[in-house]
Amino acid sequence: MKRHVSLTLLVLTTLGVLNAHVDLAEVDGRRFVAAQGRLHDPLGWLEDGWTRLARRCSPVQAVPASEDVHGQALAAVQAFSPPDSASARLVQLNAQGSWLLAEVEFDRLNPAVVLLVQDGSGPRVVGEAIWSGSTEPWRPAPRIRAHLAQRAPQAPAALLACLEPKQRLFQPR
Repeated sequence: MKRHVSLTLLVLTTLGVLNAHVDLAEVDGRRFVAAQGRLHDPLGWLEDGWTRLARRCSPVQAVPASEDVHGQALAAVQAFSPPDSASARLVQLNAQGSWLLAEVEFDRLNPAVVLLVQDGSGPRVVGEAIWSGSTEPWRPAPRIRAHLAQRAPQAPAALLACLEPKQRLFQPR
């Protein structure tokens, strides 16, 4: 078989297989690749990769459980929407300046990512800057970062960019 004929057949076969198994779907104004009944977020994957390459996390510090601000942040989250929030446990807590970003798990609520700001009386939850629940079909980190940045544009960009959720619910599939 001539080379150009075999190359043409290869391209047509590849396009046929892709057409049979892969579709584009739109959810909330964003396009996803649908393959074998699941939605995949290639744009989120690119955003996540770019963020990992471009971010500078040196101003962001992990807050150990032994520090007072860790306990104060936990208490602020627990008091935010009782009684269910009273079971809050911090999975991770990061800080930049007077800002804190907490990943939290609960007994009866979905895991959450909560932005807090410290003022004279200690950390307080920024009520409009909370992510809770699944991110499906979006990739978790870019979706949560964008939500928090939109809700609290005054929050430090590095703090949000350095968020890497640890909870299973937030893990990309």
